[in-house]
Amino acid sequence: MNHSFLNRLRNSAFWVLDTAKGGKIKTNLQDITESLSFTSFETLQKKNDKILDSLLRKAIEETSFYSDFHNYRSLQDFPVVDKISIRTNFDNMLTKSSKVDMLHTIFTSGSTGAPFMTYQNQGKKQRNTADTIYFAKQAGYTLGDKLLYLRLWYDSIKKKKISAFMQNIEQLSIEDLDDNLYIKALVEKLQKDKSPKGWLGYPSGMDKICNYLDSVNSKPLDCNIKSIIGMSENLSDDVRSRMSHYFGAPMVSRYSNFENGIIAQQAPNSDYFIINWASYIVEILSFDSNEPVKDGELGRIVITDLFNQAVPMIRYDTGDVGAMEFTDNQTYPVLKTVEGRKSDIILSTKGSMISPFKFMGLLPKFPEIKQIQFVQTEKSNYTIKVNIEDIFVREQELTTLFKSYVGQDAKIEVEYVNEIPLLSSKKRKLCRNLFTERNSSNNREKILHSL
Repeated sequence: MNHSFLNRLRNSAFWVLDTAKGGKIKTNLQDITESLSFTSFETLQKKNDKILDSLLRKAIEETSFYSDFHNYRSLQDFPVVDKISIRTNFDNMLTKSSKVDMLHTIFTSGSTGAPFMTYQNQGKKQRNTADTIYFAKQAGYTLGDKLLYLRLWYDSIKKKKISAFMQNIEQLSIEDLDDNLYIKALVEKLQKDKSPKGWLGYPSGMDKICNYLDSVNSKPLDCNIKSIIGMSENLSDDVRSRMSHYFGAPMVSRYSNFENGIIAQQAPNSDYFIINWASYIVEILSFDSNEPVKDGELGRIVITDLFNQAVPMIRYDTGDVGAMEFTDNQTYPVLKTVEGRKSDIILSTKGSMISPFKFMGLLPKFPEIKQIQFVQTEKSNYTIKVNIEDIFVREQELTTLFKSYVGQDAKIEVEYVNEIPLLSSKKRKLCRNLFTERNSSNNREKILHSL
């Protein structure tokens, strides 16, 4: 059967099924498209105000956690919450009406291995599906085309064969990419398959594929790739450019999480993130208080999920760091940068944050290094973990460059290892700040006490 015909059939079948169920996904998709097409941010905010007010009223009337906020004047009157406070107050944050709704359990082990569970109502799940369709299309992917989905596929999320076939998803495991023979076979398979395709997955996995293609001096491949989206990890310019070179499509980064959905995504050939203002309100707050930072300044990414009416996530601190700006070139504020989790960000000896992208920029200069990790252990103490096959003759060059970022008074230890440990998600951290992690752990009781 013709691949294009089969893909169109999948697309049509999806929308026929949605229509049979009331057309909720299509309605949400039309709403997202309308919201993100307004010519003024003020118009969008007025539209969101009605949805937000309904959410806040529901939280006040149906949860004991928010029951004392009847006299609120704005969203900023509500407390900032995080995984710890939600986990601690979970039963008090669950809305009464959600107990009779069809609820979907959302579970993640988190980047630090701390488990987190919440619920989403059916309407929120439908909204997430519509968000996914909208933002995939912005990156060049058409619903029904084959999706090469590269991630860790553990049992609770792995799709059954019939479901994967119907959705045209090829589930590629990040764990298989340590084998060059597997990558070779995968590349050959992609070249033989002439159907339109899209990539979605961890940039670290795509880096491994590019490393293999580099090693065999590959030319650009004819795989009919229409879109490439990196998720869950910071996307370096090196991986972005090599994926685009080999597969012939611009690569973008997606900012999302398990508990909410797609928060923002880069536009093709740009370095900023289009915020999903249709489904979320985004704030960037200071590290030391719940006050907003200045335009373009780094802070905590705090979101209000407008559509989860099971466990309202109002002013939810994602744990991530980013900067938002309102430029003349954009109708809406955009995320200028998403730096990852605060515990992933190295501080200089003077206490200034250093973007992980700076350290990513070091990697192409040292191609002999198989794996590397930058760790801050104390205020001015750092360890660079290096996995290399031969003697590393450029250690002094590496530490000199590292000092140029963190400070000349830094105390640096280079530790040679056989492997950089993986997270439970099979993602590997480039940077880790043990100094910040310890301080955050010590402050948890203070955070809970302030709620």
